[in-house]
Amino acid sequence: MRSIAFLIVLAELVLLGPLYVMYGQVDPCRALAREIAARAEAAGGLGVTVEDAFGNLEINARKDIADRSTGACVGELFSNWGGRVTGK
Repeated sequence: MRSIAFLIVLAELVLLGPLYVMYGQVDPCRALAREIAARAEAAGGLGVTVEDAFGNLEINARKDIADRSTGACVGELFSNWGGRVTGK
């Protein structure tokens, strides 16, 4: 019984650990919002400057992805990570 509990905890650490290390949270949709905000800040531009002056980019990204499911957020987060690797 202890080995099963250990395996469950280990699986959670492996799956949720990277989210916590990279974004400080384990909710995939919030991590995606933080990723979108970070990419927008890195891209820069006048629209980002204006939006950042009048609000928080991460909060605005959360509003944009509020209707997505957790699975959709995980899929988009993985595609964003793939975009980082390939430079897109």
